[in-house]
Amino acid sequence: MRSSCTYKISGTKTFRLSSSKILGKFGSNMQNIEKSMRQQYIPDDGKIFVQVDQSGAEALIVAYLCRNANFRKLFTNGIKPHVFVALHIFADVWKKKLIEKGYSLSEGFNINDLLESPIEKLRSHPDWNNLDHCIKDSDNWSLQERYYYLAKQACHSGNYGITAPTFRLNVLEKSGGKVVISKEDAEKFVNTYNSLFPEIREWHDQVRRQVEQHNMLFNLHGEPYTITTYNILESSWKELYAWCPQSTVGQITNRAYSRLQEYIETNSAPFDLLANTHDS
Repeated sequence: MRSSCTYKISGTKTFRLSSSKILGKFGSNMQNIEKSMRQQYIPDDGKIFVQVDQSGAEALIVAYLCRNANFRKLFTNGIKPHVFVALHIFADVWKKKLIEKGYSLSEGFNINDLLESPIEKLRSHPDWNNLDHCIKDSDNWSLQERYYYLAKQACHSGNYGITAPTFRLNVLEKSGGKVVISKEDAEKFVNTYNSLFPEIREWHDQVRRQVEQHNMLFNLHGEPYTITTYNILESSWKELYAWCPQSTVGQITNRAYSRLQEYIETNSAPFDLLANTHDS
């Protein structure tokens, strides 16, 4: 399958490149190929596809924009936020799934011990490694059991103040219509996320005050964004919360992409760059 796309420098407000079909008719958007569809693409003879991303880059930036609390502790203790959130949202399924998938459990295993454990002590729990692996593996399970995927979406959306109805729609769209959650579950996911990391909502308040007082935001490269909208709608705030993390990561990727392309051309390197995908 052949695919080509064009990049639009001004396609976003966050310095990330957007892509589209050539002339709006040919090829496809190569930045957001759904996981199950990627097998349709075949590399040139003698080559393979490789994708390397900045793991949790936006979330890491959010963690350090917030006060030092649970969200930052996940990063300083080497715990993936998606796993931690899945542990809490789907706490009632993990014992059953660990047994069903053939993982060994310590004597007297109790999921509450993990739920109530201080973050800095989680990795020393005798069942943590198996649980961590099991939660991540759920990304390959049936559509009704994509626990890791749902937690990942909760993390990405929860960092920017998403509401339950919008979260429900986002999951549906990003999964290509394959993952459907109820209104009640959407509310549970969003509320659980907010209760785990109240410091994120505090950071949102800081962003609001800065915008209201100065009409300016800056990313971690010191690059500015001027807000010219006179009356900011409530639905628009999520874009302003996301601006600093997204533009910072986007510019890191843009710089790396440009430098690697220069290296390829200077050294006639035997590989090609195919897509600038926001954080990879």
